[in-house]
Amino acid sequence: MAAPSAHVFPQELPAPALVALAVSLLIYLFSLLGPYSPPVMLSGIILVCGGVIQLTYGLRSQQQGHPRAAATLLPFGFFWLSLISYEIFPELGLGRHPNAITMFSYLSLWALFAAILFIGSFRRSIAVQTLYGAIMCSLLSLSMNYLRDDQIFLLLGCLCGFIASLTALYIALAQIINENRREEVFPLGHWNEQWEEDGE
Repeated sequence: MAAPSAHVFPQELPAPALVALAVSLLIYLFSLLGPYSPPVMLSGIILVCGGVIQLTYGLRSQQQGHPRAAATLLPFGFFWLSLISYEIFPELGLGRHPNAITMFSYLSLWALFAAILFIGSFRRSIAVQTLYGAIMCSLLSLSMNYLRDDQIFLLLGCLCGFIASLTALYIALAQIINENRREEVFPLGHWNEQWEEDGE
């Protein structure tokens, strides 16, 4: 049986950065769900750590010649750090909560950024498409929640966010195991191989 080629299990994004992304997103979502929200200080610490980790690996990816990973991790690292000023500082008495229009505009712009990543992921893998698509739907739904009095968009945004977090953790785990086993134990659904087969 022939050994699998290296392109069967490429590194989509650094595994530690994916874990940081998943944990940051989860803590943000739980902070929006009133009865389940963690302590404010804990949320702030996790968001800071998650943002710094993603920035660190984004800079490292850029230096190693992986611009796609850098283009994802650097902006999201700044996103979590900027989110602290909107969500954490007001809870600590440092400033006021922004109004609904401000939060709608802020999250909508980040949803647009996620949409760009989603469109650009069609040549990568189904797992990465799912990750970016779920993040896009989550941020868009959460932004719409600020314009409505009901909880429909909040629940939808949290659901999509949980899907995105689980997908990020799956990609991280799959990359680690596939790399160690030197075979695709956990598939990520790469399109490159399918296109190569269709072109033969």
